[in-house]
Amino acid sequence: MRTLCWRYDIRDGNAMTKQFIYDAREESIVDMWLFIIVNTTILALLINVLSISMGTSDVAAHLLYVPIAIAAYWYPNRGMIYSFIVSAAYFTIVFIITNGSPPLLVSALIKCVVFVGVAAVISSLAIHMQKSEMKYRGIFNHTEAGTGLVNVKDLTIVEVNQRFASVLGYNQDDLTHLTFSELWVDTTERELFFSQLNRVGSVETFETRFYTKMGGHRWVLLSGGTLSDNTFVCALVDISDRKKAEEELVIKDHAIRSSINAIAMLDLDHTITYVNHSLLKMMGSYDDREFIGKRARQFIGGSKNVEELRTALSEHGSWLGELILHKVDRSPFYVILWANMVNDDNGKPVCIMASFIDITDRKQMEVAKRKALEQIEKNIEQFAILGDHIRNPLAVIVGLTSLAAEELANKIIMQAREIDRILTQLDMGWIESDKVRDFIKRYYMVGTEEIEQEEVTTGSQETTGSPKTE
Repeated sequence: MRTLCWRYDIRDGNAMTKQFIYDAREESIVDMWLFIIVNTTILALLINVLSISMGTSDVAAHLLYVPIAIAAYWYPNRGMIYSFIVSAAYFTIVFIITNGSPPLLVSALIKCVVFVGVAAVISSLAIHMQKSEMKYRGIFNHTEAGTGLVNVKDLTIVEVNQRFASVLGYNQDDLTHLTFSELWVDTTERELFFSQLNRVGSVETFETRFYTKMGGHRWVLLSGGTLSDNTFVCALVDISDRKKAEEELVIKDHAIRSSINAIAMLDLDHTITYVNHSLLKMMGSYDDREFIGKRARQFIGGSKNVEELRTALSEHGSWLGELILHKVDRSPFYVILWANMVNDDNGKPVCIMASFIDITDRKQMEVAKRKALEQIEKNIEQFAILGDHIRNPLAVIVGLTSLAAEELANKIIMQAREIDRILTQLDMGWIESDKVRDFIKRYYMVGTEEIEQEEVTTGSQETTGSPKTE
């Protein structure tokens, strides 16, 4: 039928060439059938003329079914008109040869009605077939999935649509010169596909790789089903981009899972959706089910910190600071939290990524340093008081030397001066110790609260070396 003339989209050069080929082929077929219709009609009418003249018209009339059926099939829109013309010609022949015999005319009229009825039935069926063919061609040629027909016996590619060819970088003519088995990269997967196809008759969502025209390969999702004419239909969808994205996600997931940094993922309601192994270890757990699905605030000490975190994420998209977390056994420890809002390609927030660093040891070291400094300050004060306490009795001893003999008094005074010199050196050492203490306070973040209060009082604008993040 003539429905094949529109089977390819004229926007594509190769498809347009293909369309012209099918147009020419279809025109030649139509011309051949037109020749057959005309000649069979003439032959059938001549035989009927001869048969009616000899008085045997019942059998010869059935020969007219042949051209009528062919015409109704190949020209469904004109089949009825052609059957009327043939019927009128047959009725005229009967009328002329029989000189208008009523019985023969009635018989001829009935046959003509049957001729028209047969043409009407065949034409309607042909039109229905044309519509079905048009639907099939529309689906076949314009679907997003690559579709092809393959011969079951020799696996030659009978026909493919443009999408099938473009996925692999071919044009449609190239693929008809290849076999379906040549497209497979993995022969084991190919055997598995055909084994299932032969056993069940259909295969769905089979992932494999096909060679491209340039020698590379593409990942495709392949489905197939056998047909009744020793062919099977296969549909493929290019999933190369999806496979690449999946591989990238696997790599990223492995990197996050194996990272030494403790990492958690939260949804926009601050519900935990993922924790890596480092965070589990930090929290004293081995099962992520103890965290997934729970609110993050259950593990954060202090509601003020939670609200500060929420506000910073909603307004600025990130937050960096120190927090107290509670382990599974509810024991607290200090961490530095870096939380960031994760956005999609359109800039819409999709989740929150949080990274934790345990600073409990550092905090404990700061406490130890602070205690040590406090002890140093106490020692300095005690040594200063002790020096004064030593000088007072020493002055009394020097005063009492006036009662002793001159030689003995000189020796006592000499020793007293030596003691005073040592005490003076100790006093100089306390002054140096005060400088050391101030240095420790400023640059080792020990006792900084006292310095900050002092600077606020005196209006000092000195910058500390490494201010502690609160």
